Amino acid sequence: MKFKLFSFFSLCLFFSSTSSSLARTLIISDSHGTGAFGTELTRLIEKTNEEVSFYAFGGTKPIDWIEGNNLTWGFWEHHTGEMSRRGDNRSVPKLIELIAQHRPTRVLISLGTNIVWHEQTEKDRSSIQFLMKAVKAAQAQCLWIGPPDLNVGQEQQKWVEEVHQELKELSQSEGCQLIESWSFTNYPKDQGDGVHYDVIPLKGPKLARSWAMKVYSRLP
Repeated sequence: MKFKLFSFFSLCLFFSSTSSSLARTLIISDSHGTGAFGTELTRLIEKTNEEVSFYAFGGTKPIDWIEGNNLTWGFWEHHTGEMSRRGDNRSVPKLIELIAQHRPTRVLISLGTNIVWHEQTEKDRSSIQFLMKAVKAAQAQCLWIGPPDLNVGQEQQKWVEEVHQELKELSQSEGCQLIESWSFTNYPKDQGDGVHYDVIPLKGPKLARSWAMKVYSRLP
């Protein structure tokens, strides 16, 4: 898949050059960000007096943040100093437009879980690459938070490993720092749904917050 990048990236560069030196973090995420992981990561970053805008949409893949698709699996939106909001039915905002709106100094992309349910295609790869290029074109620091450990079936596990490898290759070629969450998280066997940490009985939110703290410790 090929995307028309020039006009979008030129706009991002303009906003980047006119922004102030104030540190601003923009975060986009799938359903992991709607729960304890997202709220804890936000809390930790805001402790440093850095402004955060966090958009988490359940079920999203990289392509959704390019096309702005409408999803109904729930979202959480948070901005420093403002009231957070949740809902069910809303179109996913395009990353290009979020960058132009918020003029971030760094962008954290927490995606990958929802592309492990099938064999990887060139469309998946080009979507990841597009998002990384969009951040770099805006002269913002690019960080990709890889999916955490999942407890999925044998066939899906093969595709999980494909996503890990793809993220490693693209993060190197596009200059986007990869945080390999799968290497320091552990989804308990026979508990929860194998994907979402918040639904693990008793200890789920604690595990999600621990994941967020480890991600935070790896931020530049």
